[in-house]
Amino acid sequence: MILFGALFTAAVCWSLGRLLFRRLGIGLRNPEHDLLAGLTGAAILSVAVFLLCTVKLARAPVFAALGLTGLITGRLPQRHPPFPSLPRFWRWLFIAPFAFYAVLYLSNSLAPEFSPDGSTYHLGLVARYFRQHGFERLTTNMYASLSQGAEMLFLFAFAFGRHSAAATVHCLFLLSLPLLMLSYARRTGHARAGVCAALLVYLSPLAGIDGVSAYNDVALATAAFGMFYLLEIWREEHDDRFTIPAGLLAGFCFAVKYTGFVAPLYALFALRKRGLKMAIAASFEALPWLLKNALWLGNPVSPFFNRIFPNPYVHVSLEQSYRHYLSTYGLPSLKPLFWMVTVGGQLGGQIGPVFLLAPLALLSLRSRAGQHCLVAALFFLLPYPQNIGARFLIPVLPFIALGIALALESSQAALLVLVAAAAILAWPRVIDRYRAPAGGWQIETMPWQAALHLVAPETWLARRYPDYRLAETIDRTVPPTKRLWSSIALAEAYIRADVLVYYYSAESEEIQDILLTPIREDTQPLWKLRFTFAPRRLTRLRIVQTAASPTEMWSVGEARFFDGNAEVNPVHAGADPFPWDIGLALDRNPVTRWRSWEPMRPGMHLDFGFETPVELDRVELYCSHDQPKIELHLDGIPAQLEKTDERPAADLRRLATRTIKSRGIGYLMIGSDYTAASDIGADPARWGLKPAARQEAGVLYEIQ
Repeated sequence: MILFGALFTAAVCWSLGRLLFRRLGIGLRNPEHDLLAGLTGAAILSVAVFLLCTVKLARAPVFAALGLTGLITGRLPQRHPPFPSLPRFWRWLFIAPFAFYAVLYLSNSLAPEFSPDGSTYHLGLVARYFRQHGFERLTTNMYASLSQGAEMLFLFAFAFGRHSAAATVHCLFLLSLPLLMLSYARRTGHARAGVCAALLVYLSPLAGIDGVSAYNDVALATAAFGMFYLLEIWREEHDDRFTIPAGLLAGFCFAVKYTGFVAPLYALFALRKRGLKMAIAASFEALPWLLKNALWLGNPVSPFFNRIFPNPYVHVSLEQSYRHYLSTYGLPSLKPLFWMVTVGGQLGGQIGPVFLLAPLALLSLRSRAGQHCLVAALFFLLPYPQNIGARFLIPVLPFIALGIALALESSQAALLVLVAAAAILAWPRVIDRYRAPAGGWQIETMPWQAALHLVAPETWLARRYPDYRLAETIDRTVPPTKRLWSSIALAEAYIRADVLVYYYSAESEEIQDILLTPIREDTQPLWKLRFTFAPRRLTRLRIVQTAASPTEMWSVGEARFFDGNAEVNPVHAGADPFPWDIGLALDRNPVTRWRSWEPMRPGMHLDFGFETPVELDRVELYCSHDQPKIELHLDGIPAQLEKTDERPAADLRRLATRTIKSRGIGYLMIGSDYTAASDIGADPARWGLKPAARQEAGVLYEIQ
């Protein structure tokens, strides 16, 4: 069923693409026709699955009917002239390493899926969509907001072969990419360089492990190169029919991954004033994801640009810290970046030592093909500074590899040495010898027993993957109808319960703030700011913050309003920024607080309104000491400010978990290295928690 799910998905893509090409009257040589048709069909199938998800028809029988319809309508025989045969030496130079590593790659993709992101959110979301037969409004997982064009193909395969079928679909992109590159090189008269370049990418250690996992970087690289290929054909034949599949692939690049937004830009650059059909076709692929986010989250490009599109689901501070981490990975200096991504592997794997020769690609500017490849490489390199992880370079590799090979095309010996070096340096045991001690996500072995299911998937995963053991324990313990908050990322692909990971959403961050308040005195509302002024009648009152700090957030635990000894309660409240939580400043709960959720800046304010004019002479704010730079005043009201410290409240631990439970959270997964882990573990009953399961990674607690 794993093979059926993956191959059925590929066959449907191929059939849909052939149908489109036939309708457009596009005729190409083999194998480029079938490769480009299959890739274009993948873009079409992805949108079709998206539409089925929106109407809750993401079911195996529906997918089967859709697939069979596509196969029947697209399988009419067509003959296409082949390319001239490659010289025997170069043909076997390509076939031998391609076939040998195909066995390695397929054995890993067919084995149970346990890649870090694949088992957490890529397939976690796919499994969720399959259980629910489509999309739902999900506000607690920012990864659900990303475009998921590849995941739609994974979902199609998952319906028949589950997790490994999805990973094998991605592996088929990996197997297609070198064939596509070689076809392009043969079309342009650079067959020898094409053999070398195709194998450099195919044998990249990082492309290999990414391609056999339920990730999307290799899918993006393949779609990007397919778009480039179609645009090169358009440049050669000046036939606007090619702009339609090129546009579909450009939009599919964005649908696969946000960083693929450069693909439509490159297409517009290449087409100049003749890009209307391309833009319409690209919109067909990209717009559904933007509309989904706009309608459900109020931000079409969530989880980014939340300052431009304010919403209650992703904090500006989360976006800022997330962006900062991705652009630095905590490195003190970016000087060794080139070495890390090619050889060391400290940034999530190595693209391969042969890519140390990347500067040689500049010599390919002597040829027209080299010029076009390097311009495309520049476009696809544009998003890289936003995330310096090595796998974000994968979409650039085909163009750089072609540049290197074109630069050395005149030397058959140099090309041969490059291919031999890439083949040797890609083998897992060889990688272990040159990578950094802390480096590298890579293929480790050829798990043929797991691939052939001679070992039960659950047994194999339990032996190899501690996160699976934890996920299995959680799935067995937590009812599917319950919600679980976790201080660590979990293998959600194997968990049916609704998981909220501590940094995935605004709600998750707020729960973390509540959970940590009892053990962090500086976050408790013990700093009393008392404003006194001459009695006056008011219908509204604004509290303004005028200080600036890049490291502090403004927060208010409680706001109280008095007329003498009588307390007056507002009926309306608002805030700028983040107005959605202002009720936490009025709920009389010492473990909750309104926070700005972005760095402190002048002009932030809270607004309180009263139904009828009321007389006030005092305002009291209960704040925390983790914001020493705040400067507050009452807008338009001269007042005297007095600051005092309150005595710590009683033990807040039980109140914190009770408050969390009131938000629908029934369980807490506390990682062993979490800030509160030792305090909770020392006396769970004090927190109102009951240990439900223990694993190496931490303890699962049920809230009593």
